[in-house]
Amino acid sequence: MKNKALLVGINKYPDPQNELRGCINDILDMEHFIAETNKVYAKQNIKKLTDRDATKKEIVTQIKWLLEGAQPGDQLLFHYSGHGAQAPTLNAKIEPDGLDEIICPYDFSGQGENALRDKEFAQLFASIPKGVHFVWISDSCHAEDLSRDINTKESITYRQFQVVTHHNHDKLPKTRSESFNAITAPLNGALLSACASHELSADAYINNRFNGAFTHYLIKNLLQYSDSKSMQAIVQLVNMDLDKNGYDQNPESEGTLQNDNFFL
Repeated sequence: MKNKALLVGINKYPDPQNELRGCINDILDMEHFIAETNKVYAKQNIKKLTDRDATKKEIVTQIKWLLEGAQPGDQLLFHYSGHGAQAPTLNAKIEPDGLDEIICPYDFSGQGENALRDKEFAQLFASIPKGVHFVWISDSCHAEDLSRDINTKESITYRQFQVVTHHNHDKLPKTRSESFNAITAPLNGALLSACASHELSADAYINNRFNGAFTHYLIKNLLQYSDSKSMQAIVQLVNMDLDKNGYDQNPESEGTLQNDNFFL
């Protein structure tokens, strides 16, 4: 078996107002969980991209490395922690809501240039053979309201990026899960996302350090239940933890493998 992981965490963006604090901790925690706690992924088969190295070109290059030569029985993990947004679509004929969900690489301009769009992910991941255990984690915002909000009292920053949009604000977009399903139906794998399209993903101060709230509680539950519960069931437990601790976001799972365990 050939297990490979690509972990992308972006705290520092060119514009200081868009800086985050917990994204690199997220991927370091995930690396520890998959390589040391469980020893499912060898460290030499884990690549990390952080801050200025996480450009669109380099993320795409390393996703291709991740997928190259994948065969049934392999386990692949792609974890992204950073800004996310919605931006006017480039494919209006196939996107009725006029919006694409995107992640924001280091060199994302805020105007849409160098965005990594949902349709680009669909094209990249379409090549994954059946029998490959592919898990995609996205700890980022997919929000329509793209202004940045900070709650200093609770040390929470939200992982959304300011984007100039030109769509009709009277037409509400579909939810993130509906939009992804329309593009990746069905995703040959499992997508675990931090929130729905109208929600924000918290970059928060938890237990004396910064983390994505979703990643923090995801790993907490994986430590307890990765051998006994499906990813869908674990995401439901993460929802309960987030609600109990005052976070207003509702993680989701989808894809053909969401009812499987996190590890083979």
